[in-house]
Amino acid sequence: MTGNRKPLVVSLLLLGAAVLLQTTLLPYLAIRGVKPDLVLIILVFVAIRKGSMTGQLAGFASGLAEDFLSLSPLGFHAFLRICVGYFYGLTAGNIFVDPILMPLVLVMIATLFKGLASAVLIAVFSLPAAGFAAFSGPFWIELGYNAVLAPFFFAGLSLFKALHPRDKDEL
Repeated sequence: MTGNRKPLVVSLLLLGAAVLLQTTLLPYLAIRGVKPDLVLIILVFVAIRKGSMTGQLAGFASGLAEDFLSLSPLGFHAFLRICVGYFYGLTAGNIFVDPILMPLVLVMIATLFKGLASAVLIAVFSLPAAGFAAFSGPFWIELGYNAVLAPFFFAGLSLFKALHPRDKDEL
């Protein structure tokens, strides 16, 4: 396996495990019916470490898996994840990620983007979104949940050698 494909394969395996965990076990840990978005946290980490292309591919694959496992229209989560992977991938090698504050801020911004983009997609395409209200109480619970978990996930994910920051020759 070449050095270019290994980070993508590791990312896809981690995101696949997160999708499975998010759809099977996390509903039991939900607070008021809201569970953290582990896929989003991992995708932000992967994108800022490995760049836009890996972020987009990983985002598309994980979003498509979420679409198949949920009641959302096919492509809904895939589109949101591609956007997150691309925009966070643009920052690869350009920001310093300290252990606590930056993971928290990066994931909070990604969650806000996801909420806003979801609301726009639902409005533009007149999608049936039972129980979804942009920036309502459950949204803020998810934002807090994601923010609290982000530093722990970033610390754990930094142990994967394949996900270490890109070298200058890869840029």
